[in-house]
Amino acid sequence: MKTPQKIYDFRFDKVRARVATAFKRSGLRGTIADIVVQSGLPKYQVESVVPALVSDSQGQMAVTESGEIVYRFPSGIRAPRRTWAKKFISAIQSVLTLAFKAWIVVMLVGYFVLFVIILIAAVLASLAISAARRDDNRDDGGLLGGLLVSRVFEFFLLFWLYSGDHEGRRQKRSKPFHKAVFDFVFGGQNPEPQWLRDERRAVIAAIRERKGVYRLEELVALTGRPRGDADALMSRLLLEYEGEPSVSDDGTLFFRFPELLRTSETTPSAASLPERDLIPFTRNPGNVNLWIGLLNGFNIVLGGYFLYFSLQGFAAVQAAQVPASFVYLVTVVLSAQFFHLSTVAAGASAITWILGVVPTVYSAFFFGIPLIRRLREKSKNLQIRLNNFRRKIVSSVLRKPLAIDLAAVNPDHERNSAGKPGLDRENLKEKLVRDFVGDRSIEVPEPGILAVPELDREAKDIEQVRHKTDLAAYRLGKVIFDSEKS
Repeated sequence: MKTPQKIYDFRFDKVRARVATAFKRSGLRGTIADIVVQSGLPKYQVESVVPALVSDSQGQMAVTESGEIVYRFPSGIRAPRRTWAKKFISAIQSVLTLAFKAWIVVMLVGYFVLFVIILIAAVLASLAISAARRDDNRDDGGLLGGLLVSRVFEFFLLFWLYSGDHEGRRQKRSKPFHKAVFDFVFGGQNPEPQWLRDERRAVIAAIRERKGVYRLEELVALTGRPRGDADALMSRLLLEYEGEPSVSDDGTLFFRFPELLRTSETTPSAASLPERDLIPFTRNPGNVNLWIGLLNGFNIVLGGYFLYFSLQGFAAVQAAQVPASFVYLVTVVLSAQFFHLSTVAAGASAITWILGVVPTVYSAFFFGIPLIRRLREKSKNLQIRLNNFRRKIVSSVLRKPLAIDLAAVNPDHERNSAGKPGLDRENLKEKLVRDFVGDRSIEVPEPGILAVPELDREAKDIEQVRHKTDLAAYRLGKVIFDSEKS
């Protein structure tokens, strides 16, 4: 498991940008708690960044009766000035990234075009030889080369004509081709950081919605995390938002977060966290991926072709008179003449590397990288499905702890379809319930129905705690000092 970053070890510029965005969402005003709610950042990080933001953007402060500070930015929030060194480093990084993407596309398209030119040259050479030896009955491979090339062009032409309507193609070409190629190889932007930010904002909203009183079981139901992971997340929330564990008079454990209630919002936003989507192979349209795969497949076939005959040796191939080697022989001769090489053997050596080794290795990596990436993403998608399904199970348990009908809880989308249909999934449901309730006793009041009385008692107990929580104690009150009027 990845070690969580310490709250005091953070990138100031990144946190500043997220705090600025949070202030804009809040109408350019708010307390520290407001910004914590909007950004999902730890309280310590927000408190560390806000003074710099106020200084850079000529922000104003107002102090309320409760002692809370409300920050305002009537002139907007300015972007921080970057030094020439940061600008230079950023420009270098952009250039290198662009060059790397360009190299991938140039190799893919460049080799495709080069191989097509070679095939055309082979066809022309075949026709010239056929014309010169019209009366010769020997099979020199010319007709075979011409037939091969004509079939290749015919295939690509027909595929283009029937790969969809023209309007659809125009819409699918909205993404630049070089970005589509890069997404094919390395996948789209990593969705996990954004998901973790959305999850954190939803958890904070849920805590505020429940008057700052939250249970571990509710965290599991909202996030779908396993109980151990949810426990670790709760510990981190306690640290980052100055929460504290508490026990009710009836012995129910809960966690209180008073600092998250000190906001200028009169009514907390409703907690909402959609199920996490599965990680797609790419976000390219299907036929774009097919075209990219065909281009690279064409390159790897031709690269393998030249590599195979290069390993046989030019002299051996020429002596054997194999019809399939016609394109290779023509390419070697033409390359020796075109580059003014002293011998045909020198042309054969160049062909080995330029048209054999390089495109074959490149094309193999072009297919291999997304294959390995997809294998890793497969395990992540399995975990996403399991967590989404756990959310459904746990939510059902908490909704009716005395009448849990697991038969009624089933996947309704691919993203929560954990386990194989049938006995395997039914066993998974029972396992998820038992993992969730821990050492609490499970009863079977009637066939097919489970009950966990302890969960029902705890839920009612915590509702009493929330009912007794006085939100008036966390209201900001009237402004008693305003920097704008001082």
